[in-house]
Amino acid sequence: MDLVTVAELYRPRSRAEAHEALLAGAAPLAGGTALHGEAHVHPAGAAAPPGEDTPPFTALVDLLDLGWPDVEPLPDGGLRVAATASLRTVLDHPLTAELRPFLHDTFSCLLASWKIWARATWGGNLCAALPAGAGTAAACTLGAAAEIWTPDGDTRTIPAADVVLGPGRTSLAPGEILRSLLIPAGAGRARYAVRRHSLVPSGRSGSLVTGRLDPDGRCTLVVTAAVPAPHLLVWDAPPPPEVAAAAVRDLPHWHSDPQGHPSWRRHVSGIAALAVVVELSAPDTTEETPT
Repeated sequence: MDLVTVAELYRPRSRAEAHEALLAGAAPLAGGTALHGEAHVHPAGAAAPPGEDTPPFTALVDLLDLGWPDVEPLPDGGLRVAATASLRTVLDHPLTAELRPFLHDTFSCLLASWKIWARATWGGNLCAALPAGAGTAAACTLGAAAEIWTPDGDTRTIPAADVVLGPGRTSLAPGEILRSLLIPAGAGRARYAVRRHSLVPSGRSGSLVTGRLDPDGRCTLVVTAAVPAPHLLVWDAPPPPEVAAAAVRDLPHWHSDPQGHPSWRRHVSGIAALAVVVELSAPDTTEETPT
């Protein structure tokens, strides 16, 4: 969609200028796919929640001008992924090689062409706060933290799972900027599984359940797309598949939109949870067999 109400584009040369533009009412711009992909745009970059008025955008601030490195190694062995790094850049970067199979499977749950992958950013997908945002699922499943710049020059860090509050709503305060996603060092040693359901094969996700099994046996399931905001369920060891399915179906709130009725989302999410736990509990066939 054309953003016909935009009259100004800010090109910040510093962090301070970016905060100033956002506090003046400009909307953040990175890849721009969420901004241009919705007819009615909420300040968070997604469709406005039902019943809320949506003021038109009149200005944008281009965060790409800040020149953040796409992916950086951290001293503890983790990774710092810039919020402005595109999905394709993240997948192709040599530092994300261990995570590539999981990231590819999860990002592929987005209803997006290769052109969108080259422009859409991981951080932007999280900030768009769409229930079907597979970038949100990936960040939560990896146990990533969100590094957030505050207008006073400080930085705060919260779990990526706490960024999205609901459709089109995030925990970012006015003027704050999602700087990066911090991926823990152990993420590359975990095992992952992904299960997606939609009403049609190429449609937007109606349910997305992702799972992580750490070397110490800790098992995490993340439910997105079927619920308004991400839900994490954690066990010290993989639960029986039926227990995982029941725990997911016991979640209190289910999303409702044209991509699926809440009762259908609840049902297929339980099926997905069962399949994810079965896959994670199976012997790891990637390990070398002694000869």
